[in-house]
Amino acid sequence: MSSERLKGLLSITVLKASNLIKGDWLGENDCYAVVSLEPLSFESKEKSRNKDHQTETHQLTQIHDGSNPIFNEKLIFPVADKLDTLYIQLWDSDPDKDDLLGQGSLSLLDDEQGGQFDTNTNKQWLHTSSISLTTEKGKAGGSVDLVLHYIPETIAAYMEKKFDAAQAEMKKKLTQKIVSKVTDAASDKMFGYMGIGE
Repeated sequence: MSSERLKGLLSITVLKASNLIKGDWLGENDCYAVVSLEPLSFESKEKSRNKDHQTETHQLTQIHDGSNPIFNEKLIFPVADKLDTLYIQLWDSDPDKDDLLGQGSLSLLDDEQGGQFDTNTNKQWLHTSSISLTTEKGKAGGSVDLVLHYIPETIAAYMEKKFDAAQAEMKKKLTQKIVSKVTDAASDKMFGYMGIGE
């Protein structure tokens, strides 16, 4: 990410994929999704599912089985520049090389969408999208459903302040309760020593 000021956060929930092709002759797919703000390579992946491959522009889900996997995983991307496209790939994890099951993209600037996915705004938005996937051979490869939630920096800062204020208030009340209990216990002890009943 560039050193520009953070514009906001883009939360992408990968809900589920449907009708994926089978990656293996035997057994179920061991699927994971790759979501990226930059174009992705289509080459077979060597075993690279480690956390080093999670970056500010490129994130992976956990592995889920089947041709209709339910992921329900939230990935958070910091947004510094105006984003134009979101890229997604579904892979089948294998011991040696991972197989690409399908790939697709979503234009975040597409006027046909009425600019609803625009990250160059001070408004918070929340939309769902179903992205059609194509295989490496250009055939239909199923689809993936996403929930996209954009939170501009101004709202994120406001929410953080509100959260901090709520936390501070809770801490204050908790501290008062503890001090009160300790004081009451100490007073009871003191009264006990002095032989004063309540």
